[in-house]
Amino acid sequence: MIHLLIPDTALREAVIEQLTIANLGTVQDGLGAEDAPDSQAIIVDEGACDAKTIKKLQAIKKERAFILLLGTVPDALDENLIAEIFPKPLRLGHLVARLRFYLEVAPRLRSAPIAIGAYRLEPQQRHLIQGDTVIRLTEKETALLEYLAQSTAPASREELLAAVWGYDPRIDTHTLETHIYQLRRKLAADVIVNEDGLYRLGA
Repeated sequence: MIHLLIPDTALREAVIEQLTIANLGTVQDGLGAEDAPDSQAIIVDEGACDAKTIKKLQAIKKERAFILLLGTVPDALDENLIAEIFPKPLRLGHLVARLRFYLEVAPRLRSAPIAIGAYRLEPQQRHLIQGDTVIRLTEKETALLEYLAQSTAPASREELLAAVWGYDPRIDTHTLETHIYQLRRKLAADVIVNEDGLYRLGA
């Protein structure tokens, strides 16, 4: 369940339209205390952050729902409650891509270990283990390996950027390649293979 707390009608309808097209799940306008157990993500606009809403957000956070804030953080709202902040003017494509990451990729980062060749990926600890050797990974390196390990087919550069980085405007053209280069230095040159522009894990 994705809850929207967006007072601006035009913005709310635009977000609903994009979420419907992306088929990311059920969207509900507003949020009640009884909704906490079913909440997966909450998209809240800066204009909706009154004292009552902030109290609800504090309770919902305990249920591990992701809170995405549109605009700037109000003084009364603890920034630690927020998974990600989206400055205005809002880029809806970026919001949808990042929401997909939080709903589909991030939960798996808390999943059981994943076998990757001779390694064992432990997403929650951001570790790769080979025998007695523990290799520490960054959040993005973990997400990249996890995404490729879970993919049923090789992934394009655009797919990986959308899934792991959400097309953040701060990303330059070499972001993916840089992370793959760093992983190959930590592991092996063939840990991630690029064939015809598509990426997959090595055998």
